[in-house]
Amino acid sequence: MSRPARLLSTSLAGRLAGAAAVCALIAALQLLGAADARAAAPFTTGFYDQGAYTSSSSDIWFGRSEDAGAGIVRIQAFWSQLAPGSRPVDPSSSADPAYDWSYLDDAVRGANAHGLEVLLSADRAPAWAEGPNRPASAPAGTWRPDPAEYGLFAHALAQRYSGAILDPDNPTKLLPRVRYYQAWNEPNLSTYLTPQWSGKTAVSPLIYRQLLNAFYDGVKGPINGADQSNFVVGAGTGPFGDLGTGGRRISPLLFARTLYCLSGKKLKTTSCPDPAHLDAISHHPYSVGGPRWKAYNADDASVPDVWKVVRVLRRAESTGRVLPTGRKRVWATEISWDSSPPDPQGVPAATQARWLEESMYVLWSQGVDTMIWYLIQDAAPTPSYAQTYQSGIYLRNGTAKPSLTAFRFPFVTERRGKSKLRAWGRALEDGTVSIQLKGRHGWRTIKRLQGTADGVFMTKLSVKGPAKLRAQAPWGTSLIWPQR
Repeated sequence: MSRPARLLSTSLAGRLAGAAAVCALIAALQLLGAADARAAAPFTTGFYDQGAYTSSSSDIWFGRSEDAGAGIVRIQAFWSQLAPGSRPVDPSSSADPAYDWSYLDDAVRGANAHGLEVLLSADRAPAWAEGPNRPASAPAGTWRPDPAEYGLFAHALAQRYSGAILDPDNPTKLLPRVRYYQAWNEPNLSTYLTPQWSGKTAVSPLIYRQLLNAFYDGVKGPINGADQSNFVVGAGTGPFGDLGTGGRRISPLLFARTLYCLSGKKLKTTSCPDPAHLDAISHHPYSVGGPRWKAYNADDASVPDVWKVVRVLRRAESTGRVLPTGRKRVWATEISWDSSPPDPQGVPAATQARWLEESMYVLWSQGVDTMIWYLIQDAAPTPSYAQTYQSGIYLRNGTAKPSLTAFRFPFVTERRGKSKLRAWGRALEDGTVSIQLKGRHGWRTIKRLQGTADGVFMTKLSVKGPAKLRAQAPWGTSLIWPQR
């Protein structure tokens, strides 16, 4: 995960100004013009909260995730924790006794019991699978992980959750099937993959391509005698990089171009003997402002900049630099803002809620079909608020924030002219959605439309000037959206 204040390029410190925000808004509005064609496009939401989902109270949090309308949860399959000792004799077999699957089995069972899909995100190499001579500056588990070993582990992981393995806690049942797998986390940051640079050469994308392809082969290969049709998501890239060469972070656009064997602003093709293999890309579009705030540096990407990452992907698809052939999906497997309360430096809880639902709209409008929020429950402020995350939709005591309603029933309007608005939202289930306008005598319905489970609804409204709007449906009432 990436706290935006830590990830900002040092050159940004005194340069983020109102002009950047205006540019971001203009770019976003231009982008959103294509949204009308996507009105029926699905949009899946979920949570990533390792602490909540692997705790003694995990059943409560899986239940609350289900109630919030989540369709998927991201759970980290820490390679070093699952293979904590010496190298397994057969690392491709989930039955090898060197593996300890207990914490992951519990989490997968819990998610499955609440009807949630699972995305298993695998990183952190055990010491025996790292490259030699790891420097003290490189965090454990990050140094030149062995692609071949990673591929064998990926096969064991997919085998464990193929739906054909007996549950060790209940031999009359099988462990749940998991279809979605993610290869590594934020490989453009030295926190997760090292080295980033070798001299003036960006090497982490080259290291990662080998890891990704080995992981893809391991997850996709025949398991228990059958092709499991598993789905591989590329690692979510961190949003900001350092300027120049030799830093600890590579900008996500530079990372993507190098990964897909493309070069420069015109995305010229370069030699690519072993193109990247995946089914979806992912980006972590954290922002130092709201969901319309554009990253300052051209190769960085916050919420309204995801189109730049998608542009590189589409060029890679058209030139055979990403395989197999066909259009890849776009995910955002991590995004959030801390709220106040409880974090004194967080944004007000009402702002967090508004930014959450608006980020859904802005991301969806750029082609993102799956967004995963970090966290469902605030982390304890240990050792401090500055070093922890209070981005949950629930406080530590279980009290819901306004962001629960925003997550469960997002509703956004956007000015499209002096008297025209676009209204956008996500339905929790099948049913009639009533869009209402606040007037002198209370709320009145100005539009009705049909919502479908896990589907996006969008319509045009005739509303002049500042207004307050909301949506009502059988599953509840949205937050009030203040349209200016």
